Amino acid sequence: MASDYPVIVAGRHLDQAKATAAAIGHGVRGRELDVTAEASIAPALQDVAAVVSCIDQPRRGLLHAAIERGLRYTDITPHLVELGRGTAYEEIGAAARRSGARVVLGTGIVPGISNVIVRAFAHTLGGADVIETSLLLSASDASGPASFDYFVKELTMPFAVHVDGVDRPAHAFSDPRVIEFPSPFGPRSAYLFPFSDQVLYPLTMSAQTALTRLAIEPARLGRLLAASVRLGAVRLVAREGVRNVLAKRRSDRTPNEDAARFALRVDVIHDGRSAHATLVGGPQADAAAAGASATVRALMEDEVSEPGVWMPEQVISPPGFFSRLCEQGLAVELSTIDDHPRRVSRASSAVRSGGHHADRQ
Repeated sequence: MASDYPVIVAGRHLDQAKATAAAIGHGVRGRELDVTAEASIAPALQDVAAVVSCIDQPRRGLLHAAIERGLRYTDITPHLVELGRGTAYEEIGAAARRSGARVVLGTGIVPGISNVIVRAFAHTLGGADVIETSLLLSASDASGPASFDYFVKELTMPFAVHVDGVDRPAHAFSDPRVIEFPSPFGPRSAYLFPFSDQVLYPLTMSAQTALTRLAIEPARLGRLLAASVRLGAVRLVAREGVRNVLAKRRSDRTPNEDAARFALRVDVIHDGRSAHATLVGGPQADAAAAGASATVRALMEDEVSEPGVWMPEQVISPPGFFSRLCEQGLAVELSTIDDHPRRVSRASSAVRSGGHHADRQ
């Protein structure tokens, strides 16, 4: 990307932004931008055509500034839950249509790559009644402190899953199901987790059921987290001071990139027919960057032609997107259509009734 378009790396510490830009090379420049300070945003967007956000934004100031200026915009940040409530999604979409901005939210692995897979299958099957996404991550992955902090906070955050047309209350690391991940992983227990790709599927794809699950390697860690959630012990870990200590210790470790692998599986069912796709790669940050890069190219090359705010499943063309992933060493494996599907991880009675399922794995 840097060799094709002029790129600016922005951060609240200008010296660090310039150092990162120099390390990337290809004429990349550094610029100061603090998304928590409104006065910092406008100067940072001067002469900018497209914005890629990789951090959470208080009040989404950078997003709103990009929309106001009619820019192209995408982000890797996972917090889309608030956009699924009320009229928030429609309101920012209307603002983008007025300004001419083209915005694609949630690009990375989940949401991101998973959403484009859903679009591909919805086209083939004629729709998507049931969408189930399962992601397997390694505890050895070299994710940054912000990613780790998000993960810990999500462990205690109540959320809703959409099952049979109704929103049901759920908890992270509940309702375990055995998911058949691709080689070299195979079957693993995966737990409900509030990934944001599920939030808008009922709106964007008319899905009746949308579930996302997370599996952790090693499996014993997943079982420990599930037990901690059940017993309430995880609330101690989620306190800010404890999170900061854990994040510091994690960042001090030497990352084991050989063990930092992830696996993704997406299942779609429509009108009695099903299909699934898988993806294996690592580390997860590289795959998220690949998904974001493919989305930015689609924006820069005007493949997203209509102004507005979109999710990837609405506007990103799967063939071109998958081709760009392949260029970066990621190959999505699409299954053939099954006319007699078996549900891989049918929602349990606990989820249907809004209960909290015990982990018996």
